[in-house]
Amino acid sequence: MALLNRLWTYFSGDTKQLQKQVDAFKIGILGAANICNMALINPGSKLSNILIYGIAARNRQKAEAFARKHHIPKVYDNYDELLADPDITMIYNPLPNGLHHQWTMKALRAGKHVLCEKPLSNNADEAREMVEEAKRQNRLLVEAFHYRYHPFCNETLKNIISNKDQIGSIQNITGVFTVPSSLFKNDDIRFQYSIGGGTQMDLGCYLVSMCRFIVNTYNNRNDNDDEGSFEVQKAEPLRISSTNPQIDYGMRSDLLLDGIKCNMYCEFTNNWSFYKQQIIIECEHAIITVNNLIAPVFYHYLTVQERKNNQIRTIKNYSDNQSTYYYQLKAFIEAVKIVQDEGSMDKAYEIAFTTGKGAIRNMEIIDEIYRKAGLTVRGTTIE
Repeated sequence: MALLNRLWTYFSGDTKQLQKQVDAFKIGILGAANICNMALINPGSKLSNILIYGIAARNRQKAEAFARKHHIPKVYDNYDELLADPDITMIYNPLPNGLHHQWTMKALRAGKHVLCEKPLSNNADEAREMVEEAKRQNRLLVEAFHYRYHPFCNETLKNIISNKDQIGSIQNITGVFTVPSSLFKNDDIRFQYSIGGGTQMDLGCYLVSMCRFIVNTYNNRNDNDDEGSFEVQKAEPLRISSTNPQIDYGMRSDLLLDGIKCNMYCEFTNNWSFYKQQIIIECEHAIITVNNLIAPVFYHYLTVQERKNNQIRTIKNYSDNQSTYYYQLKAFIEAVKIVQDEGSMDKAYEIAFTTGKGAIRNMEIIDEIYRKAGLTVRGTTIE
């Protein structure tokens, strides 16, 4: 029954038509991507301080249909027209990876705060330009690693990793993320090199982010940090697209973060195997196993197995049954309000913390994984 309640809360949005504040921030959407419903429409319906105000898409008819379905007041002929609207304060960018840089840069230069889907860009060079532009424009740029904002990660797991007396030193981290490829068409944007496709980009970016979060938390550093060292020791593509030799359907990689070994495996599996997302943290005194950090609203659990007596504790944190996307959007809105009311970017990034140097470091690692795997860094022109 609890699961059904969580699913209803997640998929239904606010059926009571929540009254919006008079001064609610207006947000515009670039594109009518499938993820918009999960990432913005549903969570936005539960927050009174944001109004999903406008949308533009490559196809105006598609944008109009999306707007009618979700009660969005304005439809624009194109992205530039939306960005030029002075009533819009913030932008959600769910475009394909290869378009993140172009349209996020334009949004920042138009004076908008940007919530950009992960991964932030095609590559680290683009990410640096985006982060620097956000600084120049004094606007927020947040990478949408939504799982980081859920209490299961940001409280439960964070508190356990921070307890060095209990867990001892971290010896090894193993990350797994698999999804059946049968769920997607062969021409899905995930599998198109020209717009930043590849499994390491789509699934593997989560594992890179998670390993960095764990190591940074253990070393008392925040997400927006690149002080630690990294080395990609090995990377191996598991399956390559038959239509494009640069598209990986799976990737295994070995990474050192501050000397801690991280083994990562991601794949769009070539069968109807179940979705799996798991992190195993092998420590001196305990083994921590984290299941479904990405979508904990559906199900999740964390176990801590003490090495000295094999005693196992199981921990969950369903809090108020809200999704990762709800907490992410809530944090983004609060951060924008801080910038507008107090002018403090530093304080804002303490709340909306998946950004800046951390976002660049994510892309640096992904770039190096592709190089080690003998594949081309995304965004590189192939002749």
